[in-house]
Amino acid sequence: MFAMITKVLNKKELAQRPDVQRAVLAEVEKLRGRKTWLEDTVREHDDVTAEARRTGKTVHMGRIFAIPAIKHWELPQDKQKAKGRVVFQGNQVRDESGLAAVFAEAASSASHMEASKLVDVISMLPGNSGQQSDAVGAYCQALLYGDGRIDPVDTWIEMPREYWPTEWAKRGSRRPVCRLRLALYGHPLSGVFWERHCTKCLEAVGFERVTGWESMFRHRRLRLVLSVYVDDFKMAGPTHRLPSMWERIRERIN
Repeated sequence: MFAMITKVLNKKELAQRPDVQRAVLAEVEKLRGRKTWLEDTVREHDDVTAEARRTGKTVHMGRIFAIPAIKHWELPQDKQKAKGRVVFQGNQVRDESGLAAVFAEAASSASHMEASKLVDVISMLPGNSGQQSDAVGAYCQALLYGDGRIDPVDTWIEMPREYWPTEWAKRGSRRPVCRLRLALYGHPLSGVFWERHCTKCLEAVGFERVTGWESMFRHRRLRLVLSVYVDDFKMAGPTHRLPSMWERIRERIN
């Protein structure tokens, strides 16, 4: 039985679905509003790379693209949901000389089924409960190269012409690029920057990482445990302490 299918549309199919076109544009505007990329830094691609070669500075040149999709494709059209996602094309990043970009070796922590099950067990102890929440647009809550532990590299992006701001076309831009500011989905290091941002926020409210369980945190004083899987948060502990801790986390993580 086909169920819960998300269908990615090609250009021809996208042209026939105005609702999906609107969803993609809404995603572009949302990211633009967050200043995911800095449109006021716009320059021509060739000028950026020429300057970098002249000054001996490493820059990364990449692209963003849209993934138009329909959730619940197996249902009648009036019950389907249009979805637009805009991502960084991480497998086509070039440096100032046009060579494939090399990224510092870094990896996100692993999450384990056992960790999730452990939270479930703790939630069933007398006086305890378990709750879940998720981070909204998680990666884009973190700055690209924002933690200072990896040498920052200016990353410049091109975007499809249909998403250009009007002034770019008016000024006769040929191949405009602008600086990427946030850890947009698809960048090879986005997961690392989000995880480090998330960990820093959790430590600020009293959590500490559990040794040997990379995705697990505990709050000793409040007797809370928290499992984090990318943008999914699962917490258990004394029932009366959960609401206030969620509020404290929300002060730092959306």
